[in-house]
Amino acid sequence: MKMRFVAGLLLSSFMLACAIAPAQAKHAPASTAPGRYEDWGPDIDVVEITRTFRSADYERIAIEPLVTDGVGLPASDENTYEPVKNMLGRFTAVFAERLREASAKPVDVVEAAPSAARVLHLRGKVLLLDPGSRAKRYWGGFGAGAVRVEVRCELVDGASGDVLLSFTQQRRSGFGGFGGDYEELMARTIRQVADDTANLLNEF
Repeated sequence: MKMRFVAGLLLSSFMLACAIAPAQAKHAPASTAPGRYEDWGPDIDVVEITRTFRSADYERIAIEPLVTDGVGLPASDENTYEPVKNMLGRFTAVFAERLREASAKPVDVVEAAPSAARVLHLRGKVLLLDPGSRAKRYWGGFGAGAVRVEVRCELVDGASGDVLLSFTQQRRSGFGGFGGDYEELMARTIRQVADDTANLLNEF
């Protein structure tokens, strides 16, 4: 009898969790009015909206290479030096590839975005590319030694050159087989930021 009661209790708890999860996954509509917002909409750290716009008014997204020269490299004798250097060189390509998959609009990487109607420009810089510690991820767990990626970007109207909004977003990845390969985890985290960018655009 006791075992039956415990089993019933566990089943009830599971069913309640399944019922609550979809509601928790949804977020309240985010404000698209001009202003500065923290913890905005679909899990964006900071958004500063300058001008109201509609994503549907734009046919494609042009990404200028994200500036990476402000990101410090590990010491050249550290095992994270080459992975970080490589990922800084690939950052825009990895970001754009994932945004292309996550967005309903064509996404191009351009050296200098030309002035054009119905084109949304994305430009910005990498603020942080921290490879974390593979050993800490392996032995510590619970987020120890996590990879961290942070960017600050602007969305610009192609015709006028006006900044529509800017956003700052950081993501962390702390799990991987045997602590996770450095480049693999950094690429995964960059793709998460690209997903966040696509989700942001879907709010407008």
